[in-house]
Amino acid sequence: MPQPSSPQQKQQQQGRRRRPPSRYGVGLQEKQSLKKIFGIRDEQLKKYYNKALKVKGQTGQTLITLLERRLDNAIFRAGFAQTRPQARQMTTHRLFSVNGKPVDVPSYSLKKGDKVTVRKSKQGKSYFSSFDKRMQNYQSPSWILTNPEEFGFTVTAPPTYEEANIGIDVRVVVEFFAR
Repeated sequence: MPQPSSPQQKQQQQGRRRRPPSRYGVGLQEKQSLKKIFGIRDEQLKKYYNKALKVKGQTGQTLITLLERRLDNAIFRAGFAQTRPQARQMTTHRLFSVNGKPVDVPSYSLKKGDKVTVRKSKQGKSYFSSFDKRMQNYQSPSWILTNPEEFGFTVTAPPTYEEANIGIDVRVVVEFFAR
């Protein structure tokens, strides 16, 4: 008897076939991906979802907009951090101030007109030594106006769903929470 040539044929011969994931499984995977991207816990995501439900309009797009407005995400999007976890750590270490007041809460929700700057006492940190070079070629989203000379940025508009481009089917996440 000839040997099976591919792993799929081998699995079929042994009677083990993978079923496609259920709608629940797909929703769970998408939700987990969203949590991982923004570095938040289940409870936090549920709170953002409940806030998005109360706003008029499409819940999925509102959910992404709320997540994009987080301080740690805005620091990442503005190019001040290379990853969201790094932006989160920079926030908790009180490197930034919002409208002149030090903020150490990564989930702080930014509004249009908020000015975020690196605190004067923290600008000498080694991370900011090559800051000018890093910022020369960086293109921030349209809702953030960066000002590298002043070590800061301003939120000029609410973030848009289209510009977030996170690669997750948010509709499935909303369906998952709605069950």
